[in-house]
Amino acid sequence: MERKTSHFSQLTWITILFCFTILTGACSIYLIVKSITGDATRHISITPIIKPTNAVPFEYETVKLNPVISTTEFENIILFRRHMDSLERSPTGKKTYDSIVRFRPGLLDSLKLVEYYYESQLKK
Repeated sequence: MERKTSHFSQLTWITILFCFTILTGACSIYLIVKSITGDATRHISITPIIKPTNAVPFEYETVKLNPVISTTEFENIILFRRHMDSLERSPTGKKTYDSIVRFRPGLLDSLKLVEYYYESQLKK
């Protein structure tokens, strides 16, 4: 782009700047005058937001979760964790382990949190 304008003289640049300033100033003045004297029907109307009549109240939308982890569920989690550990240690299973960790990045952290939760549940 610089090669295309390198032959411009200082007077040419001043003329371009002057034309640009006049053009943008004229557009700004036109928009200001048009907004003041323009048609009143083209204004943006503001309508209030109304809650739908068929909306369910928030207190009924919450789902009651069962926070208790059964022993069989916990044993399944332990078995899965052992399986993941064996995959990580074996040279042939390392590729599978890496793909599982890549596609489910928070899985092992979640398993650890569930184990901590189960242990805290036993203490109560």
